[in-house]
Formats: sequence, structure tokens, C-alpha cells
Amino acid sequence: MIKIKKTIFAIVATLSASGCLLSAHNHVDAATQGVSEQQINEYIDKASLEQKVGQMYVSRTPQTPGQAQQDVAKYNLGGLIVYDADMKGLSQEQFKQKMADYQKSAQTPLLIGVDQEGGLVSRLTHSGLIAQNGDQFAFPRKQYEDAEKVNPGSGMKVVLEYARKNATLLRQLGINWNYAPDADYSNTTGGFIYDRTFGGGSYQATADYIKQVVPAWQHDNLVASTLKHFPGYGDAADTHTGFATREDSLRDIETKDMLPFIAGMQAGADSVMVTHVIYDKIDPIYPASLSRKINNLIRDYCHYNGLIVTDALEMGAITDFAKAHGNLPVDVLAVMAGNDMIMTTDYATGIGDIVKAVKEGKIKESQINASVKRILDLKNKLGLLTADSLNPNKQVDPGKQPENPDHPSKPTDPTGSKKIVLNPVTYNQDKSVAYVSGKIADAAAEGSMIMSAVDTKTNKVIATAVVGGKGEFTINVPVKQDKQEIKIISDDSDYAFITTSIEGKNKEPEIIVNPSQDEQQPIISQVSAVEKTVNYVPGYGVNVWALSNEKAIFTQMRINDGVKVNIFDTKVINGVSYSRIKDANSDLWIQTQYLSDQNSTSEKPFKGILKVVYDGKGKVKLTDSKGRYQDDAKSTFVANASRYKVFGMKTINGKIYYRLGTQLQWIPSNYSMLIK
Repeated sequence: MIKIKKTIFAIVATLSASGCLLSAHNHVDAATQGVSEQQINEYIDKASLEQKVGQMYVSRTPQTPGQAQQDVAKYNLGGLIVYDADMKGLSQEQFKQKMADYQKSAQTPLLIGVDQEGGLVSRLTHSGLIAQNGDQFAFPRKQYEDAEKVNPGSGMKVVLEYARKNATLLRQLGINWNYAPDADYSNTTGGFIYDRTFGGGSYQATADYIKQVVPAWQHDNLVASTLKHFPGYGDAADTHTGFATREDSLRDIETKDMLPFIAGMQAGADSVMVTHVIYDKIDPIYPASLSRKINNLIRDYCHYNGLIVTDALEMGAITDFAKAHGNLPVDVLAVMAGNDMIMTTDYATGIGDIVKAVKEGKIKESQINASVKRILDLKNKLGLLTADSLNPNKQVDPGKQPENPDHPSKPTDPTGSKKIVLNPVTYNQDKSVAYVSGKIADAAAEGSMIMSAVDTKTNKVIATAVVGGKGEFTINVPVKQDKQEIKIISDDSDYAFITTSIEGKNKEPEIIVNPSQDEQQPIISQVSAVEKTVNYVPGYGVNVWALSNEKAIFTQMRINDGVKVNIFDTKVINGVSYSRIKDANSDLWIQTQYLSDQNSTSEKPFKGILKVVYDGKGKVKLTDSKGRYQDDAKSTFVANASRYKVFGMKTINGKIYYRLGTQLQWIPSNYSMLIK
């Protein structure tokens, strides 16, 4: 389809406002241009591959004193992101000095970014660095509506004036890149992204807002703006904490969700941020941020030549995806997808992974060069570059050396007055991962606060997670052989730490498909002899049959494409052959038809979604999109109810079971859980 569209674009000279053909927007304004294009190209020719890849990273700032400056100098990072933790407790002058120190440690000046959308996503005010001032730091939707109430017809003028003021303020503080405006459209009150969108009642109304607010944010080339979350978040679930999918067709995405992005690109937006949502009708395998098909929409369909940046790769949607695919190096996937900048803290490992991929021919160095060119062009537009800053051999002062740069200082135990509330710990199917989930009361911590699981014996961080919408979080903690005691610590010292325990692998796992049917608990057999090894080529989700008491029950398993697995035992039940397989993450039975020495075809997902429905009596249950298999026909859908991708549906003993893409097991259609 995209190839056809490209041909059409070659024929059509102009498009209507709903079209996407753009001229290159990122020519540097002569008034702010610090270096020539030739000087930028010379830097790209002379810089090492490692230096160039370092420029592609924009990272959350390490909180160990001095570590940020050291890493900026060592890895030649292209940018940093500042959050509440970087601002809290500082005066404006102290914060400005902090940003200046970061820049001083950079061989090539940094893009310093922030999420300053407004409302709950206002780092300046939520941190206390800047005091609230009426609606100046409110969500644009609220700014507009409040202004219209006071003076009808003034709404847009007020919104644009606040954008200009806030852009000026950001640059005065040392910030030069804002991850705003939000170009998503949602008309679902209570939806995850709803409050952050402008709304206006239609996609076109949002597009009209975006085309006006982009120049306001980018006035005088003080701050770069970012259109997010491409190609449109819609009513998807929160990707901070896990998978989210959309079932909309490519045509609907192009003609509806992408309209505001198109308008922003045509208005000269400096950058586009790609979401982590999976668009099943465009690319059912990869989240958008890791999808070449999504990037092709930006480059080939929209003819946009600005900077493309991923959303934060430490979000749950990406960590879940990596685990589901054998811990693939997502930084490499992000570059292979076509992103120019990678938003992650894993640069110490990721730079080497990307360099290796280039040397192995998986990524062309010309692609790296093109990305670095876009990055440096943007820095030049913002007035950051000088001839001296494009010297690959330039020596910089990284400031005071941390006590141990390779092993940052161990976390302290904050004892603030605010509380972290934990849910019961749950586990994946083979009990290799524990899910430590919980909630904090501060919804404005979304995307900013980091929760860490810390081993109480060693006081070392085991795993981390970003707080998502409504203050919820889930930390994926690797399970050890023996029981672990861990502390859950926030990077905000106002929150007191809390302890919990994780059962060890030595304890028999409690894997229950339906709590009311004990006979359906799988029994994992122990067979030591390896019979043979085969190649296994699954899809994203595949059927796995675990065995118990000669009855087949259902669970799910994810294995990296093309991995070799060992068959430990075989068995035939009701004429169907089953094999017990084992790899690093499993010890389960699977239908033999899914194992093959040849490239087998992967299972096609069942076409449907399930919704969580509230019954009005303190419980929720699952129903399909047509409301079937509900006990109470009067149940109403909860606003922003969870939606699950369904990969299969099966009847066992007269009961209907669904296999969900976000779950590690099959669950019955009438499954319900208590709301506390």
C-alpha cells in the first residue's frame, strides 16, 4: 500500500490540507546558524562510529552526583531529559547552573528535553521549580475552555500566548527541547490520553490547533517542539506499564489520527515522537517505536525529513516486548526501524550493540550518518553549535569524578511521609519473573517517577519501572532460586520505602488457570534426558498446552523467533501429539505441530478483543467485543476499560477460554476479580 501511495505522490503536485506531502522543514535559519552544512558534514566524516551513535541517545539524567557529566563526556551523548527529580529542591538559578554544568561536560552541545505539556504533565510546576500561575501551565484543553468561558472567541489566542511564554521560560532555564504538543485525538472521557489531548470535537479541530501551536512553541528558535505520539494514541491503554494495541485500519489511521501530525509537520515541527502502541493492522508484531512500517509512514508517506525520536524505551510496553522476544536488544531494533534518536538510559550497553550491528551489516553506517545530520541540524537551528563544538578531538571537563563511576552509589532508604501501596506479587508461567505492582497517590508522577526494586541484602538495584497513568507501576523482577526480600524505593524521597518478598524457584509454582477448578492446575514433569533438538519458529503469541491428569489445559508462551529448543518427552492425548520443551524461560508441554525442523507458520491471532466490564457489584469480568458470554446483560463498560488482544478461543468441557496477548495463561470467559 505504501509503495502505491509513493507512486501517487510522485504524480500529484499538491495535496489538500488532509494530505501529507511536505517540503523539508528543517533548513537552518541564517539568523541562528552557528556553523555551515559543510562543517557539519566534515564532523560526521571525522567522528568515530561510537561518537556518532552516542549522539543518537537522549537519556534520563543519572541521579548519582557527577554521573551525568561523566557519562555525557564519556559516551558523547546527544541529549538529556530532565524530570521532577532534577528540579526538586532547587532554585531557578541553581537549576540553570545545573544545566550549564551538563553543557560544559559535552563535546557537542546537548539537546536538553522536558515533558512540558501542561496539567499533570508539567515538570516545572509539579517539581516545585516554578509556581503555578493561573492556567499558564494547565493542559491546553483547559486553557482553551477556561478562556472561552470568560471571553468567547479568545481561547486559541490564550493557548498560543501561553505556549510562547513557556517556550521562552524553558530556554531561560537551559532547556531547549520540549516533548510537546500532544497531537493525539481522543473523545473518550476518562481515557488514558484524553486529558492530554486538545480535543475540539474532531480530528480536524485538533489539526487546526497543532498547526498554530507548533510555531508558538518554536518562536525565535529558542525551543524545539515535538509532535507525539505518532501515529496517534487514540484510546489505547497505558504503555508505561505494559502492552497496548489498536485495531484500527491503516486507512483510518491515515485519514483520522494522522491529520494533526500532518498539520504539525506542515507547520515545521522540529521532531516527531513515536509511540509504543502496537497497531495490529499495520504491524502486528512490533510496537510502533520499533516498527519500520510505522517509520515508513513518516518518511515515505508524509515525506517528513525532521528528527524522529522514540518514546522512552524503559516503559513497560518495551520491556515486556523485549522479554517476550528473548531479551532482544531494543536499541538496535529502534535504529533498524529508522529512529534518529533513542530515548533510554541503557546507552552504556546500547552504543556497543548498535556499533556491532553496523559492523555486522545489519545497519548501514549511512543511516547513522543521516540521523546524526538531522540531530546536528536541529542543534544548529537552536543556535547551539560552534566550530569548536564540532571538533571530534575536543577535550571537555566532565567535572568531579563520582566515587565509583562504574558502580553508582547505592540507593538510600527514603522515609518520607507519602506511601507506596503494593499489590500481591504475581509471577509468569514458569516463575522466572515476579511482577511487583502497586500505586502511588500522585497521578502527576506519570512518566517521571522511577520505582526501583532493591535487594535488601546487597542494597543493589535489581530492576526499575516508570510510573504510569493514575500512579500505577509494575516492576519485572527476575526470580532467583531462593526467596528474596526486596525494598521498593521511589526516586522521590517524599515516599517511604516499602518491603515485600519474592518466592524462590525452589518453591513449587502455583499456576492456576481457573481458581474454581483445581484439577486444571498444570503439573510440570521432570524428565532429564534430551531426545532431540528442533528449530521453533513461533509468532508473537502461540498456543501452548500444559498437561494435567490426562487433560489438556491452556497457557501461553513466548519464545524468540527461530530459537532452538530441546524436546524432553513426548505424549499423545486424544490423538494429538504433545512435546515437553524447555528453554531459558519455560518447561512446558506444547502441541508437536508447532515444532518443526522447517520454518513452520505461526498461529494467526483470533480476531477480537476482550473488555473488562464492571458489574456494579464490586467485580469486573471479561467479555468479548459483542458482549457475549456475560452473565449480567446490564453490565456497563468502564471508562478506559482494559482491552486485551485475543490470540485464541477454545472450548474445554463446555467452557469457553480465551488466550490473551497480555497474559501468560488462558482464562475462562466468565473470569471475574474483586475490585478493592
